[in-house]
Amino acid sequence: MLVTLWTVARMLGFDEYISAERIGTTIRQAREVPFAAAIFVLVYVVVATIGLPALPLTLAGGAIFGIGAGIALTWIGATLGATGAYLLARTLGGDALRRLLGSRAGTLDRLLGDGAFLTMLRLRLIPVVPFNALNFGAGLAGVRLSHYMAATAIGILPGTSVYTYFADSLLAGTEGARQTAFIRVAIAGVLLLALSYAPALAKRAGWISVLLISLGTTTVPRLLPAQSAAVGSAPTIDHSAWNAMLGAYVTDGLVDYDAFQRDPRFATYLDQLSRVQAAALPRNEQLAYWINVYNAYTIALLNGRKERKSIRNINKVLGVTLKSPWAEPIVKADRRTLTLDDVEHEIIRQQFKDPRIHVALVCAAMGCPPLRSEAFAADRLDAQLDDQARRFLAQTAKNRVDVKSGTVYGSPIFTWYREDFGGSLEGVGAFWAKYVPAGPAQEVLRGGKFKWVDTGYDWGINSRR
Repeated sequence: MLVTLWTVARMLGFDEYISAERIGTTIRQAREVPFAAAIFVLVYVVVATIGLPALPLTLAGGAIFGIGAGIALTWIGATLGATGAYLLARTLGGDALRRLLGSRAGTLDRLLGDGAFLTMLRLRLIPVVPFNALNFGAGLAGVRLSHYMAATAIGILPGTSVYTYFADSLLAGTEGARQTAFIRVAIAGVLLLALSYAPALAKRAGWISVLLISLGTTTVPRLLPAQSAAVGSAPTIDHSAWNAMLGAYVTDGLVDYDAFQRDPRFATYLDQLSRVQAAALPRNEQLAYWINVYNAYTIALLNGRKERKSIRNINKVLGVTLKSPWAEPIVKADRRTLTLDDVEHEIIRQQFKDPRIHVALVCAAMGCPPLRSEAFAADRLDAQLDDQARRFLAQTAKNRVDVKSGTVYGSPIFTWYREDFGGSLEGVGAFWAKYVPAGPAQEVLRGGKFKWVDTGYDWGINSRR
């Protein structure tokens, strides 16, 4: 489209209006066009909505309207245009994308929660994902509109200001006062350079993998390189120390975090996990390994940050979470550095596709399933997972069936990850039916015609007092 427009412009002689000799006159004439500001905003909205590059318009806004008005008009046009693209994508493609992603749609669902605003804001401030790609991607992901618009309006302001200032500075050089204009262009150049280095600086701060995982736009090979070492090089996994600590420091699912902090065996066990090559292990041993990794490093995260109220307080400043605790690159496992999100969503859910893992992974909250007082072991893994399911579903404050009203009250875990239970509440009911006692409640679940109500999720720490 751009090549066609440029070719037509050349054929009609319009390119002369932006030559070095005439650009100043062209801009002055553009300022005199009736309703120039309204036309500019309208064109910007259309261009951004259909996904054409809008940077030329941003520069034109600075050149035509100056710094103040240029920033304001460009900001309005870009915000409305980005919202138009979001709505277009949301209208046309959301369901198709979820069907395409299957179980990975759960990663996109995380954008619907409390962290959506900050995730979008970081992606706007740090141009890791191109402007148009993020507009359509957010719409497809189903990001809440209020979060999207607020983050876009705030996040695009620095970049819009820099580019507008740059364009106005360049124009100043064509209209006299060249020494002053040169200084302004130099300042604008430094700002543009800083803006272009933002992704690299973010990468050094460990933000890029966090942002891409939140949107679900990365692939496993990029974040989690395939293992290539020889099968015979994998050390034997000894979970005995972990098993002993769980037996001593976990009671009815409640954890003595201080005891883990004091016990030198805990650091030794974490170091052992880092030297294992998981791909060399049989399937059940791999899954037991990764579940133990997740649960052990969750405890390590709480202890490392000295947090004793809620895991969601980590990286929270003045009530705002600056970075998800599950996106911290603290996990040393499989001879690489990962986040808890990597372990759960990119490894365990992707590779093993066993819904029972959601009753085994414990995120240090009272709303979670109870942490076992023993390590998961390959030779007993199926029995342990089945037992975990029965124990969690027996916690009636979180999971129960009201036979009389045909209502199932269940933990939000089952709706957050319904894709892993067949993609529907009927699938969740079928899963429950395997682990609840025989009787009327089981029949309600098997019938699949129940009403579902999420129970409250307590994010308070699962600490043993």
